[in-house]
Amino acid sequence: MKWNLNNNWFTRIIAVFFAILLFSYVYYEEESRNLSTNPTDGASITGSEVITNIPINIDVDRDQYFVSGIPETATIRLEGPQAILTQTLATQNFNIVTPDLNELGPGTHTVRLEADGLSDQLEYSISPSEFELTIEEKKVEEHDIRVEFNAATHLADGYTAGTPVLSTEKVRVSGAESTIDQISDVMVVVVPEESNVSEDIQMTLNVLVLDETGDPLNVNIDPQQVDVRIPVEGTQRSVPIVLKETGSADENYQYTLEFSQGQPENVNVTGETDALEALNNFPVEVDISGITESTVRTVPLILPEGITETDPEELEVLIRVTPNEEENTGDSAE
Repeated sequence: MKWNLNNNWFTRIIAVFFAILLFSYVYYEEESRNLSTNPTDGASITGSEVITNIPINIDVDRDQYFVSGIPETATIRLEGPQAILTQTLATQNFNIVTPDLNELGPGTHTVRLEADGLSDQLEYSISPSEFELTIEEKKVEEHDIRVEFNAATHLADGYTAGTPVLSTEKVRVSGAESTIDQISDVMVVVVPEESNVSEDIQMTLNVLVLDETGDPLNVNIDPQQVDVRIPVEGTQRSVPIVLKETGSADENYQYTLEFSQGQPENVNVTGETDALEALNNFPVEVDISGITESTVRTVPLILPEGITETDPEELEVLIRVTPNEEENTGDSAE
């Protein structure tokens, strides 16, 4: 067959064919460039992320069983469509859980962790993937709290510790039956930050549950902390008060110091042992300067060295003033 190249229809058909071919080529190249540089279908792009320190939810009846051996946290690696992965990371509305441990019952078991709440389009792996745990029957007991305090080490000389006062005298201890049976001591240890303490001690302390060797036991304690107050009192002694004149006396008058009505003649003093033993009486100095008529003066009790407290802290003293005889004679002569 011979083609007539001078035929107009033949030329037109050839031109249309090449135009369609060129258009298709250009369109394909443009679309390929758009997909590679600015993808719009996020579901077609995959990614992966690692999330650490995720708490583990334990599926067990805590009133019946006590479980040990479970790690506190786990790590999960997620992989899948980037859009879903991004949304999952933003909300984190999933949990890492154990299987239903109630179905396993008491004993030692190997279990695998699972992720609950993840999209079906995400794949995951958890670390640790599996571990060994122990399930035991739970036991609950109440125990008195013992207070340990070394007064000789922490108190100032001459001070003694009174009976400790606790915000609660007992705690509720729960845990595995085999562990509860090992309890030997439930206590708080009082260690003041300062030495030579001469005031009441007040602290909030953790309750310790120990076995017979003094090692802490893996149990739940309610409450975990208690408030402790230890009264601190110095050694006391009662000694007589001695009134002494001080200041400048007026030579025209005679002065006599007396205890005001109802005032004690002895004082209770608190302080260091050596200071108390050396104290036979308690001198109270009364300033009579400028006084020309009988008057009552309130005098504070000054603490000697080694004495930290007195009862009472002040004293009312009657200063009785009497004119000299020469002054009286002169007045009569006039």
